Amino acid sequence: MKKSDGVIKAIFPFLRWFPMSKDTVSADFMAGLTVSLLLIPQAMAYAQLAGLPPHYGLYAAFLPVMIGALFGWCNQLHTGPVAMTSLLTFAVISQIPGLSDDKSQMFHAVFFLSFLAGLIQLSFGIFRLSVFVNFLSHPVVAGFTCAGALIIAASQLPQILGISIEKKGGMLVDLYALLLQIGRTHFPTLVAGTASIAIIMILRKVAPRFPGVIFTVLLSIAVSYLIDFKGIMGGAVVGHIPPGLPPLQLPHFDWTLTGDLIGGALMISLIGFMEVLATDKALSATTRQRLDFNQEMIGQGAAKIAGSFFLSFPVSGSFSRSALNLYAGARTGLSSIFAGGFVLLALFFFTPALFYLPNATLAAVIIAAVSGLVNFKVFSRIWKVDRLDGIAAISTFASAIILAPNIVEGVILGVALSIAFHLYRLMKPYVAVLARHSDGTFRDASKHNLDKDKDIILIRFEGSLVFANASHFEEKVLDEIASNSTARAVVFQTDCINEIDATGEESLRNMVKDLRKNGMIVAVSEMKWRVLELLEKTGFYEILENKYFFRTTEDAFLYVKNELQASKDAGSDKDSIR
Repeated sequence: MKKSDGVIKAIFPFLRWFPMSKDTVSADFMAGLTVSLLLIPQAMAYAQLAGLPPHYGLYAAFLPVMIGALFGWCNQLHTGPVAMTSLLTFAVISQIPGLSDDKSQMFHAVFFLSFLAGLIQLSFGIFRLSVFVNFLSHPVVAGFTCAGALIIAASQLPQILGISIEKKGGMLVDLYALLLQIGRTHFPTLVAGTASIAIIMILRKVAPRFPGVIFTVLLSIAVSYLIDFKGIMGGAVVGHIPPGLPPLQLPHFDWTLTGDLIGGALMISLIGFMEVLATDKALSATTRQRLDFNQEMIGQGAAKIAGSFFLSFPVSGSFSRSALNLYAGARTGLSSIFAGGFVLLALFFFTPALFYLPNATLAAVIIAAVSGLVNFKVFSRIWKVDRLDGIAAISTFASAIILAPNIVEGVILGVALSIAFHLYRLMKPYVAVLARHSDGTFRDASKHNLDKDKDIILIRFEGSLVFANASHFEEKVLDEIASNSTARAVVFQTDCINEIDATGEESLRNMVKDLRKNGMIVAVSEMKWRVLELLEKTGFYEILENKYFFRTTEDAFLYVKNELQASKDAGSDKDSIR
């Protein structure tokens, strides 16, 4: 019975919420209401960022929110429209020739993109492949996030200024075109946009608990209605929003577009899930909830697929709304069900009020949301940790800015550089020659300016010994032996070798054979038990006896030193007999 219950809960993870007390339902209700006050304006703004009319954001903010909660894992994670996924959606769609001229075809492509991205995530989750997200290293994500925030903010400047420009190419070209037309700025729109940004940012700082975004949106609607912002002022507003549920329709499976969309769908899946991982970990640090990333991947994929049947663009986990959800007291994913329900009520009853919402206010919501993502200090920190990682981060940032809106290529470049640098590190691990320090320990002679022993070479190979670096290991050992003609012994400190493959074993075997054949003593210290077991299975002890394996480098050094002294004494006795 317990086994069958476990299977059922694995298929329907939301059953973990039950039984549910009245206090839990009440807490989730209030959390859902609180989050919906941020979700509704953000969803409309992010739809605009994705290149869609604002009401499509509301379509993405009810069913995907619920499905993500029902089939995901983390109780407080809030799924829905987010800035980076919306930006990627626009980037993928905008680079397909002809789509911008055919709105109907473009919409179908967006929904199909959501379906493909969801299918990828669902497959990754079912086959437990969430580890593939690790190919997006922190430097790549940091570079993309910073660039993405700037691109998002720049894309909203025409709405803030009230200037309509023709998109001719990249972001930099469009910004130059906007600068040339700066004299055409619509002053009432500029006031609406800048005032909205200022109100949101000020309220965020002085009253972080206050729902500043929804307050700004409601204030903008009221002012817009009272001064007839659209009519007398000539400002752009959201306009008519079809009330009620979006129609249920199958995604337009245009397989001729699959080749154009699949790369972007994969990138949306991976980058979106990176945000989810970071959010889940931050939430878990507070709630102590055990995480299941594969189940979370299933939930995210199911949310995208379900949304694609109801005119939704790709969604993902939102860090800001998840944090608000936790802060508001959410205990289970039921809070997201309530939040989706409140969006549904807005679709049925409040769409007339949204007619008067200035587009500049939606642009202000987006700019305020991404302002905290611009962090240039992270590049300095990454560079200090590893210059190659720094190059990957800066390259990702620069390529994304230059290629925008085709930012997927920038991410691909960053991933390629990260993998290439990882392979380089694997091929060229650091090899330290050790010497006795004044405190009695053995340390890197070059780093601490120590005098090396004349008779014994102590070498530490700082990496797994595998096919990619076996020749590098041999070269470093032979170079050190060549530079120390008086050496009569070699001690390999192997505590950094966590793994050894067939090529590495063969390299070590041949090295030991050749050194001993030339009359040198060879010893091994601090070898990991797993590696030691493997060498035992391969018959390595046949060429290097068990007595030459030591738990500590100190023991190996003293043993070899004594053996060299004994050999020297034996040679002196023979000379005296003669």
